[in-house]
Amino acid sequence: MKKDKGISLIVLVITIIVIIILAGAVILSLANNNPIESSNEATFKANVAEYNSELAMAISNEYLQDNSFDSATFDAGVWDGTGDGTGTIKEYITSMSEVDAAKLKIQNSKLVYVGTNQIEKDYLKEIGIAIILGVNVIATENTTVNGEAATYQNPIVPTGFKAINDGTVWPTDWNNGLVIEDASGNQFVWVPVDGTNVSYAKWCTTGILHTSTTNDSILSGVIDENTQVTTYGGFYIARYEAGNQAGTLVSKKNATVWAVINYNDSKTQSEAMYNTSEVKSGLITGMQWDTVMKWVSNNSGPSVTNSITWGNHSDSTVSGHGVKQVAGYSEIWKAKNIYDLAGNTWEWTNEIYSSVRILRGGKYSYSGSDYPAAYRLNNDSTDMYNNISFRVVLYIL
Repeated sequence: MKKDKGISLIVLVITIIVIIILAGAVILSLANNNPIESSNEATFKANVAEYNSELAMAISNEYLQDNSFDSATFDAGVWDGTGDGTGTIKEYITSMSEVDAAKLKIQNSKLVYVGTNQIEKDYLKEIGIAIILGVNVIATENTTVNGEAATYQNPIVPTGFKAINDGTVWPTDWNNGLVIEDASGNQFVWVPVDGTNVSYAKWCTTGILHTSTTNDSILSGVIDENTQVTTYGGFYIARYEAGNQAGTLVSKKNATVWAVINYNDSKTQSEAMYNTSEVKSGLITGMQWDTVMKWVSNNSGPSVTNSITWGNHSDSTVSGHGVKQVAGYSEIWKAKNIYDLAGNTWEWTNEIYSSVRILRGGKYSYSGSDYPAAYRLNNDSTDMYNNISFRVVLYIL
């Protein structure tokens, strides 16, 4: 009598494993070649192409109505979904969907993207649409707020930072100290270097003569401190003296100033604060300090060679002067949105005079007329002192 043969347990297990592997391969294939995603991409690109065509027609109509029309000033903002679109992008590109009209606008007669969807950003970059970061949005790549080329008056916002409005209008008020902030709240101020009103050079002559000084090594990965200035038109300086927050370096208001630290550790801490492929940090150089001094003192700005009116010095008049204070203690001790450049504590720099380090900025127990913000003081030791802090700068790569 013939017996029925059943599938063995081993064969069953092998079959299940093969099915799982095949299923995983199918899922991976769908993930990498998502037909829905591909369709969305094609539709979005096609829509944007149509919008561009309609924009070109709108610009032509503007010329027909007024032959003095200047396309470089033709702007229209996003649509909030209400009204007839007058004054917004919907007035000129009527076919645009409400969803797209909330994330596209016209700037200098061109479509620009103000949304936050990274996939859409990638789509639009492929077809040459400018991406606008805007304020209070963390940058996912080094970019400007308005999507246009970086200049001294239109700074790059580094990856991981956001542009914030803090007493200035971004980016039109660029000369008063535009502020960026990382996800942890550390703040830096853009120092614009136009090459005419502000040059990237040593110049301060109070104290040790600047022509007699050299620089210590610049951090690894930055070939030349001048490169970012010639590329982007400026650099970022910490808004506050170095703060010590439970052993972590910060640039924050009301932080305890890290004023018990030697030179080598201040350099190490500065270079470790940021170290990515987009942005690095380092201890401020003599040339950077001098450039800040030039910028601060321009156009009837405060004196950097006698800083008693805007610094924490022994002969200052601000309440709380003559004593070491927390970072950003007084609004009067601020220039160009940067706090405590004058007084409070001396600051280590990577500048060297005859093998010894140069300190800048003066301190609370020194006269602001004798040891002002611009003063170069040679320190014959790199040891730890109770009243010497430091300040970080950023290098955009």
